[in-house]
Amino acid sequence: MDPLSAKLIFISIILLSLFVLFVYWIFNFIILYHLTRFGIGTQPKKFAAVFLLGSIGLFLISVLLFANIDINSLKHKLEKFGNSMFDLIYSK
Repeated sequence: MDPLSAKLIFISIILLSLFVLFVYWIFNFIILYHLTRFGIGTQPKKFAAVFLLGSIGLFLISVLLFANIDINSLKHKLEKFGNSMFDLIYSK
């Protein structure tokens, strides 16, 4: 078993989540741009404003829910997991 596999998996999960977040905001921008630029009248622009407020609201809710997780406890558990993996590998 590779000693860096746990760290590599953790880093790849973080990078994947950042990529998904980036793609989420790009899609929101594309939808808002097309609704406001090519919409005729005021109805698409009102819909775009509601969509923007909704997407910002959902983003803030997800950030707040993530912030309620005890990061120190998670960090301690990950360190414990990493140390146990290294102890299994290097103990002979």
